[in-house]
Amino acid sequence: MRKLIVSSCILMLGLTANADSIFKVGTNSSPYSPEKSFKVGDLITVLILESTSAQHKAQTKTGVTDDLGLRFNHTIERLAPLIGTSNSLSGAASQKYGGTGSTQRESNVQAKVAALVTEVLNNGNLRIEGRHKVSVNDENQEIVVTGTVRSKDVSIGNTIYSYQVADADISIKGAGVVQEAEAPGWLTRILNWLF
Repeated sequence: MRKLIVSSCILMLGLTANADSIFKVGTNSSPYSPEKSFKVGDLITVLILESTSAQHKAQTKTGVTDDLGLRFNHTIERLAPLIGTSNSLSGAASQKYGGTGSTQRESNVQAKVAALVTEVLNNGNLRIEGRHKVSVNDENQEIVVTGTVRSKDVSIGNTIYSYQVADADISIKGAGVVQEAEAPGWLTRILNWLF
């Protein structure tokens, strides 16, 4: 009886109860997906784990040999004292070339950089940009990361790996005493420029 009275009172007051779904409308994401909405100014930590190795080898060998032979015989007695009765001419030419070359490059970078969301695209992807600068004993190192990420690739811990960044531009620059020591001197640079 009481339940009937309470339910009729709710109907008379025009109150309605709405239930929200745990699924996002119009998306295929599950409730267990770490995907969340981002806005400009939000921070995402980029875990830079880059390791590259490239090797190229080339080898070329060519060889050309030309042989030429000519033999002339005659029985004219008048010419015999001048040129003889049997003459031959031969020649040979050869050309050889051999060349080898190889290049090898390896790099390994591990770092963490906090990047700002600079733009939220219409499809939900995020443009990010992050800068990290460290100065120790007059040695400066700057890491810059820019690119585009999918919001669904960002983990629950708000991190993303650098290999998941599209159009990634990762640069690491250093300046200081060590960098100056590694650079060739001005005289060497002038000689290299001239020759």
